[in-house]
Amino acid sequence: MNLTWVTLFGGICLLIYGLHITRENLQKIAGDRLRNILSKLTENRLFTFLTGFFMALVLQSSSAAIAMVVGFASSVLLTLTQAMIIILGADIGTTITVQLLAFHVADYSLLLIIIGFLLFSFLGIKKQAYGLFILGIGFIFLGMWQMGEAGRSFKNSQILLLSLQLLKDYAFVSLLISALLTALLQSSAASLGIILSFAHTLVSLKLGDRAKQAAFAHIFLKVSGAILIFPFLGSFETLVSWTAISESRQIANAHFLFNAALAILFIPLTQIGASFIQKLFPLKPEPEAFRPKYLDNHVLSTPSFAFGQASREVIRMAGIVQEMLEKSMVVFRKNDLIVLADIEKLEERSDILYREIKKYLLQLSQQTLSPEQASQQSDLIILTCDLENIGDVVAKSILPLAKIKIEKKLFFSEEGFKELREFHEQVVQNFQLAISAFTNQNLDLYKKVLENKEHLLHVELHLRENHLIRLRHGIKEAFDTSSLHIEILSHFGKINSFISNIAYQILHKENDNHKETASSSRAY
Repeated sequence: MNLTWVTLFGGICLLIYGLHITRENLQKIAGDRLRNILSKLTENRLFTFLTGFFMALVLQSSSAAIAMVVGFASSVLLTLTQAMIIILGADIGTTITVQLLAFHVADYSLLLIIIGFLLFSFLGIKKQAYGLFILGIGFIFLGMWQMGEAGRSFKNSQILLLSLQLLKDYAFVSLLISALLTALLQSSAASLGIILSFAHTLVSLKLGDRAKQAAFAHIFLKVSGAILIFPFLGSFETLVSWTAISESRQIANAHFLFNAALAILFIPLTQIGASFIQKLFPLKPEPEAFRPKYLDNHVLSTPSFAFGQASREVIRMAGIVQEMLEKSMVVFRKNDLIVLADIEKLEERSDILYREIKKYLLQLSQQTLSPEQASQQSDLIILTCDLENIGDVVAKSILPLAKIKIEKKLFFSEEGFKELREFHEQVVQNFQLAISAFTNQNLDLYKKVLENKEHLLHVELHLRENHLIRLRHGIKEAFDTSSLHIEILSHFGKINSFISNIAYQILHKENDNHKETASSSRAY
């Protein structure tokens, strides 16, 4: 393949990847603040327009700014109307950039990549998003520079020059085709505009319907503007010729005047334009948000039935937490970041159920409950809290250890990892036993859960001793992963303690009931 095309498509790939990681990590850094910032900046049309204007100034490219707008629209951080106004502002911003700013972003791309890489490598896991954000901007700038370099090589193409000559007498066709050819022949900056439009399309296809709407809005605004100005090109040329003597300055001024006229014309019409685009590209129904399945507020006045529904939801939550626990060892075994991300999603679902179940049970407490029902409420709350605690240990304590293992490319010793897997399996089995005991209200199973808890405590101590023996024998893998190994054992042991809490609660109540019964019998 010709090196020019390799440079071109390599630049496109760098750009798209840079946009992706910049967008993802900006949302991680800002979180809910990003939505608040954008909502404040887009409270009225003037501020929305200025947001796009300054985005283009900061990024040194309206195309890069528009690509970010596409991402924000996809994440429902912007409405389509707001996105269109920001696009118009970004187009003005880039004309000011051309006229006022003399530095080239390519000069800083590798510096940004170095800074981003160093921050990513040396900051803690929670702050690595800052490094990735800067790294992404570096990739964007480097990709833009590569595409510009590829565009310059087309300047001397005789085929393209001949094509321009043939199109000289066909003004309208020339208007459509010269958008591409002039870019390739005259300006690396202009070539970026064409190529980035293609890149926007690729990004928008990946991001979904809202992104497609925002990307099409950009095309719609540009094409509409070109069609409207076409009949007045002669007058427009005369106007531009009065603004400067130098042809290069006239071109820059024409760029500014065209985009300024476009903004003045279209900003009042953006809502109409957004409605038109939304009819062309209607949104597909979004997947239903995850929520409780069995909690029914209509039956709160009937506690016996409501407790049954709450129990079903708790068992559903237990299934999610069990899946998290089971998959946690898969991450260590396969170094699988996809599975890790799946566990994080499961933890979000577990948190939703935890909040809703707790709220539901507190609402139930407002009803008149029998002693047995009050006891049942207490058991459900304890179990729900323990399930939440287990999920937190997996997501907030065990997964960070897996990330460290993957990032540092560490390996457990064969014997050590076998012991971890077997200990993990026993903890999972005790979890299953506890849920089965709860589901069937089986006291014998609860007793077995407590027996297993004591047994696993001894197993944990024994495995710690085995690890110390491997360290004394100088096994390299054991030394490299020593802190990870001990912490994983500790976290699985903690999970097993949470598993046993409900068994303690149930059996303790049962013993108290027996004592009360025996006392009553003696009194009688």
